[in-house]
Amino acid sequence: MARGDLVSLSALKAHLGVQSSADDILLSSMISQISRAICTWLNRAFLWPRDVTDIFDGNGRNRIQLRNWPVVSVASVSIDGQAIPQSTDGRGFGWLLEPGDDEPPGAMQMIMLRSGVFPRGWQNVTVAYRAGYQISNEPRTVPVAPPRISAAQPYGPFAVDCGVAYASGSALTPVAANPAQGQYAVDAFGDYIFAPADAGAHVLLNYGYVPNDLASCALEWAADRYRHRDRIGMVSKSLGGQETAAYRITAMPDYVQQSLRSFGRIISN
Repeated sequence: MARGDLVSLSALKAHLGVQSSADDILLSSMISQISRAICTWLNRAFLWPRDVTDIFDGNGRNRIQLRNWPVVSVASVSIDGQAIPQSTDGRGFGWLLEPGDDEPPGAMQMIMLRSGVFPRGWQNVTVAYRAGYQISNEPRTVPVAPPRISAAQPYGPFAVDCGVAYASGSALTPVAANPAQGQYAVDAFGDYIFAPADAGAHVLLNYGYVPNDLASCALEWAADRYRHRDRIGMVSKSLGGQETAAYRITAMPDYVQQSLRSFGRIISN
C-alpha cells in the first residue's frame, strides 16, 4: 500500500471479487487518486502521524486551535521566541493540551495557556507537535514461536510503523528483515517480527492507522469507479422489456460524502 493510500490493493480486489492481476496498476492508481481526493475534500494535509510546527498570530485569548489532529504529543510552545513551560498540575502557569477523543474521527484540539494569554501579534506563537491517527504504546508480549505479533488495529487497518520500545522505554531498532535482539521488522499489514532472543519480552507498539470509516469510503468509491469503466458515457441502459437502469454520475458518491463529514477540517487558522 503506497503511503497515503486509504485502502490496500488486496482489500479492494477481495471486495470486487477480482483474482487476476491484469488490472493491478489501474486499481492501484484509482486507490491513490481517490485517497488524495478524500484528503483534499477533508481539507487535511495529512492523516498519518507526523511531526509538525504551526505558527499562529497571537489572538489575545488563552487558547489557540491547532490545525492538525488528533494530537499525539506536544514538543514545545513558544511566544515571541520565548519557550513556555507545560503546566504540570493544570493550575500553574504554562500550556495545556485539550484532551482528545478516544476514538476516531476525533475533534480538533486547542492548546491553552494557564494564567496568561497569547498576546496579539503577527506570527508570534509557535507550537511544535505530533499529530495523526496513531495507536500509542500498545502493550504486547513477544511469543516464543514464532516471535511474531500482529498489531491489534482496534480502530482501523495498519498504515505505518511509528516505532517499538521495550516496556522499560528503551527503543528497538527497525530493520528490513531477520532482526537480531533489540531489533524488529514489520510488514505493510502490521505484522511485527522479533528475534528469538526477545521471546517473552514486554514491548510497546506504536503505529499509524486508517480509521475504518475512511478505509470504507475509499474502498466503496474505488469499487464504484472501477465498475464505471464499463459504462463510461452512459446515463441509462435498457434491461429489456419495460425496465431501464439509470446511472447517476457525480464527482463523489453521496454515501461517501456523508461519511466523510465528521472527519473534515471546518475552520482555517
